[in-house]
Amino acid sequence: MHRTFRASLALLASLAVIGSIVATGPAQAVPKGATLRLFAPSPSFSETRYRAKEKIFVGSGLWLSASGSTFEVIAHRDTYRSPIVATEIIDPDTSASEVVLPDWVLADGWSGLRNFFAVTVTGPSGAVKFHGRVRFCPDSWNAQRVDSSGPMTSTFPLGCYGNPFTKGVVWGIDQGWAVGALDLSHIRFSGPDGTYAVQVHITPAYRQLFAIAPADSAASFNLVVSTYQCCTSTATADATSASGSNLPTRTNPRPSMMPDLVALPAWGIGIDEYSVPGRDFLDFGATVWDAGPAPMVVEGFRRTGTNVMDAWQTFYRGDKPVARAPVGTLEYDADPGHEHWHFTQFAAYRLLGSDKHEVVRSQKEGFCLAPTDAIDLTVAGAVWNPGTIGLSSACGDASAIWIRETLPTGWGDTYFQSLPGQSFDVTDLPNGTYFIQVRADPTGEIYERSSSNDTRVREVILGGVPGDRTVRVPPWRGIDTG
Repeated sequence: MHRTFRASLALLASLAVIGSIVATGPAQAVPKGATLRLFAPSPSFSETRYRAKEKIFVGSGLWLSASGSTFEVIAHRDTYRSPIVATEIIDPDTSASEVVLPDWVLADGWSGLRNFFAVTVTGPSGAVKFHGRVRFCPDSWNAQRVDSSGPMTSTFPLGCYGNPFTKGVVWGIDQGWAVGALDLSHIRFSGPDGTYAVQVHITPAYRQLFAIAPADSAASFNLVVSTYQCCTSTATADATSASGSNLPTRTNPRPSMMPDLVALPAWGIGIDEYSVPGRDFLDFGATVWDAGPAPMVVEGFRRTGTNVMDAWQTFYRGDKPVARAPVGTLEYDADPGHEHWHFTQFAAYRLLGSDKHEVVRSQKEGFCLAPTDAIDLTVAGAVWNPGTIGLSSACGDASAIWIRETLPTGWGDTYFQSLPGQSFDVTDLPNGTYFIQVRADPTGEIYERSSSNDTRVREVILGGVPGDRTVRVPPWRGIDTG
């Protein structure tokens, strides 16, 4: 991680215990940290929609800024059976003191701060179209600078969400930055064209908890809604091009320059009996994440006249690439919905019988690496905002001659196997116990710090009859993913 106070994260074990006994009553003020301010940069905004019956969405229009210090909250659990504890880091760039927040601040696990804003929307006729409290995600997709007091780029992740196996996330607003206050609030309602008055205030419990001044806690604006039909246009992407690398080849990189790929148990498991009439498929989601300390970075260079790229794993010292090694191939997938380059050595999925021998193999054989799920942003080397380090994943198009795909430390890449061939055909399998196996680096060609955690299995119990199969999934370490 990028701040020195991270060495004190061992304290979170004791903070978890404290957090589990914090009362859920009125807010208790914490030591003064960042100054938060809710504001509207303009008294009126316009929104267009393509159909008159399309619901109106209230997302943009308001900002929440941090000044005087960075606003930062860590949500973490020590084990999968432990409660999630939210801790505010006071002045993270200087003294970095830690204060456990009351447990009522947590929305739904990893989705932000619960009931942070009270929102009222009044329609053109004066009728109230929306009234209620909504959560606040500090890690908004829309972060912008408000002055020059903070960093040049935002240091926090984008979006408040979690995988069922997430253990730690970081929410925050950098000093001198502001984020879209309602970007992830999901306020939608039906109504005619016209002007809607939007009034928002930070709820009293949070005003007290974070010492927000009354003048900084409320804002309003008018949303002018209109409907029109828009023509479409077609954009043509520029072809990607690049030359080969002059980095030295190193087949014995230091452990500090290698990732640690970790397979997580399958989740989101269910039966699909509709994709192919008369067949039953076992659908599932699979996640492989990088526990660090280094990112997983793969570059591909195209073989002339082919749809194959030679894959090279790049090793970094800090943010600087210092060496590379061959790790297989990337192939272009021209199927609709894909149409990009897949790294073929990343993972493999199998359905095992009760004896742990293979019964069905998924035909999923290629992957476009990208950080889709924050799994643990409290591990050493974790990158909070992957877009700020210059290693954004790019899966390329048919004309590409070079691509770079990355999986940053702390992040996972999730794929849902819901297509016939990628999901498991269980139509003719007898009822009983099976295991979904998720395996990272199945060919052993990737350079990683440890291979001991590359494989994970998840028990599933099949029942029913062909055409009406059922599946029961026992919880894994207390986590029930359905």
